[in-house]
This record gives sequence, structure tokens and C-alpha cells, in this order.
Amino acid sequence: MSEAHHDPSGLDIQAIRAQFPIVERIVYFNTGTAGVAPLPVAEATWADMRAFELDGEHGWGDGCQRVESGRDALADLLSAKREEIALTRNATDGVNLVVEGVGWRDGDEVLLSNEEHPSMLFPWTYLTQRRDVKLHRFDLGMTPEETLDNVRAAITPKTRLVATSHVSSVTGKRAPAKEIAALCREQGILTLFDGAQAVGQFPLNLPDIGGDFYTGNCHKWLLGPKGTGFLFVRRDSLDELTPTFVGAGSGGFDDDGLTPLDTAARFEYGTRDFGRYGGIAATMDWHGGLGIDREFARMRHLTHYLRGRLEELPGLTIHTPRSWEESSAMTTFSAPGHSAQTVFHELREQRSVKLRIVGEVDGNRISTAVFNTEEEVDTLIELLHPYASG
Repeated sequence: MSEAHHDPSGLDIQAIRAQFPIVERIVYFNTGTAGVAPLPVAEATWADMRAFELDGEHGWGDGCQRVESGRDALADLLSAKREEIALTRNATDGVNLVVEGVGWRDGDEVLLSNEEHPSMLFPWTYLTQRRDVKLHRFDLGMTPEETLDNVRAAITPKTRLVATSHVSSVTGKRAPAKEIAALCREQGILTLFDGAQAVGQFPLNLPDIGGDFYTGNCHKWLLGPKGTGFLFVRRDSLDELTPTFVGAGSGGFDDDGLTPLDTAARFEYGTRDFGRYGGIAATMDWHGGLGIDREFARMRHLTHYLRGRLEELPGLTIHTPRSWEESSAMTTFSAPGHSAQTVFHELREQRSVKLRIVGEVDGNRISTAVFNTEEEVDTLIELLHPYASG
């Protein structure tokens, strides 16, 4: 219990919690599915959406500049260039842009991890139903070294692209993205990383990772507007993707036809919910006010505290590596003798504690976000005691 008093972040957690009304009603341990926006972010987003909805283009004002400010802020967060960032609706958009944009050849193979959210699994599977492309899987190990060995062993001369979640939504394991990217680049193999569960959890330097494509969203760990995300396309990999959709904003048009933009913005088109995109800038301003590195330290501390407390319940099965560097702020557990559905519903309906069911392991996932507290962890541990007995 003493670990609760050694938070290295220095953040005023109670002041932060005052910006999240949900904490007065439930214990929200499900940021990995949908983050909740702090009030200043929500209000800024609503203001832009209201202006656009009620007054159309006339009411948009400087909203366009806020959209571009959001792109700049995302690029800074990812240590990328703004020209490498396409604004999308979510991480799934980015996955599909890659799936449909690569110039596949008959007989090509895709290598995908065995712990994928439907947003990754479904698009790749659907591709194999329509094209002569084979999908193979590799196991995410409990260590980065094991995962890298599994990727190396599964690559064949026909492997065209390796895809994996940077952080598994199933177990919270962290894939060795930089090492996978380097291995694949040596062999001329493209890489796609799904960062839905990574962005906003720990520092990211996408050029240093070295992957070709990286997709993410703003509505989970960034606690931003729902329906906003991004696709990072490495500058020298831009021509590896043909835009799936085009329209106003995708490029220039003349007598010779359409010339796509020479940036990742070639994947953007038409009228969208620009008010929500304006909220990205407000989101990043909010994180900047706290100091996002301090938030990372807070989540690491709280996750470490949670796992220490879970170890007091020996009847539980923990599916997540203990080490922060090999995992994330998500911890998945199973209670032998009790279905995940039972644990989830009893905690939610009787105790107002919200987890997330992980059907792949008949378990539940705990997300420890910056606004959660040690006291909430203690409450959860007390509630789990009856399930730990088996």
C-alpha cells in the first residue's frame, strides 16, 4: 500500500478529476475502449461543432486554423512532420487506407499478430476474400525478444507487409515496433503499426520507430473528440499507397486529371465534421498544460500499483507482462471458475465499476488512466477478492 504515496508525476490528481464528471458516478477503468474528454476539451469541441452546425461555412470562422493546429500538435506529439499526418475518423480508417492502398500482387502474403482487435483483423481478412493475398499470423510473446523471433520465423519470400498493434488490445503487451520495422526494412517488407492503444500512453517517435505506416486515434488515451484519428505515412513510403477515395481537398485537378497532394493529406477529402477536428488542438493544449510526460509517469505509477495489488490475489490469472516497458496502462486478468461476463456485469451493475470484457482469454481488462486513483484500485481489489478464491 505504501507505493500509493510515491507518485512521481507531481500532478494534482484531485484537480484533474474535477474536470471529469464521470468519476462522481462510476469507477471508469475503460479508457482503452473510449476515453472521456476533460470538460475544457469537450466544451471547445462543442463550440466549434455548434458554430459549424448552426451557421454553416459562415460560422466556421477560424475553425480551419484550429484543424491545422491540431495536425501540427499531433505531429509534434509523434515527432513527425505535419506532411506525414492524415486526419481520419479513427485508427480503423488508417488500417483500411493501407489495406486498400497497397498495390498487391497475386501471391503476396501479410503477416499479422495473433492478438488483434477486429479493426485490424477484419480488414486484412476481407482483403484475402477478394484478392489472391494470404494472411498468416505470428504470436505476441511475453517478451519483446520472443515476439521478434516469432516475426523472423514467420517471414517468407512472399511476405509483402507485416502488421501488428503496437500495444495489444487483448493483453496490453507492447510489441517491439522499432525492431520489427528494422527487420522488415532490411528485407524490403512494408510495416503497419496500429497505435490505437499506444498513442497517449508513452512517448512515441515515429521516424525513430521506422515503420512505413502508423495509425491511431484521439478518442482513447488522448481523451479527445470521438471520431477523430490519424494515419502517419512515412515520407518515403507515400507512393506505396494509392488513395482509396478522392474528392475536394485530395489534390489538384486540371486537363490532365487529378494529381494527388504530395503529402498524407491526399487521403482526406470532402466535407467532414470539422468541429471535432478542431477539438484536437484543444486536446493537445490540455495535455500541454499538465505536461504529457507527467501524465505518462502517472499512468506508469498507477499501473505498477495495480499490478502489485493484483498479485495479492493469487487465484487470478494475469495475461499482461509485469514490466511497463513490455506492456502498457492496460492489464488483463481472468478469474478461474468465473466467466468474464459474470465478473464484468456484477462489477458494473452492482458496484459501478466499469472494466472491459476480453473474450479472447475469457477475462477482463483494466485501463489505468491519468484521472484514476489508487483508492479506486483498492476498491477494485476488494471487489475481486471473492472471484480470486476460484
